[in-house]
Amino acid sequence: MRIFLLFALIIGSTLAFSQYPDENDEEEYDTSYEQNLPFVEIQTVDNFAALTHKAKKNNQVILLEMSATYCGYCKTLEEEIIKPMLRSGDYDKVLIRKLNIDSHYPMTDLGGKKSSPFELSSRMGVYLTPTLLFLDGNGNEVGERIVGVNTLEMYGGYVDNSINQGLKSINNTH
Repeated sequence: MRIFLLFALIIGSTLAFSQYPDENDEEEYDTSYEQNLPFVEIQTVDNFAALTHKAKKNNQVILLEMSATYCGYCKTLEEEIIKPMLRSGDYDKVLIRKLNIDSHYPMTDLGGKKSSPFELSSRMGVYLTPTLLFLDGNGNEVGERIVGVNTLEMYGGYVDNSINQGLKSINNTH
């Protein structure tokens, strides 16, 4: 009986792995859809004070993606949710930006002082990536933050809800 189970396990594992193309296989995935999409780039924040000033002046919500260069979930979130938002043109009341918390490049914080992205993320209480923050022109959170990636199918709805919360908050203060 044990030999049969061991044999079934080996055969099952081999079949499971053989269903997916090896990276050295001749057959490749169809990437023509991705190649036809217009290029968009998520701008990185280097001057937080200037960003909040622009948001305040234009009554916009800041969607700030707290990211890390090693974070695979961040890349998925960018490709599946954030870049399509930028391509759509439907988010003109939202300033979409990214902050790599593991970057060593200095930046300007809300008070106009030099800071590091890690210091700024720590002050904002962000320790996990990806985290999406929804901020007003004063740097205050005005929408429910989203930590991590749970279900991509519903993620866009969560983002839109937080953006709408932020816009309502901004419009109620003016």
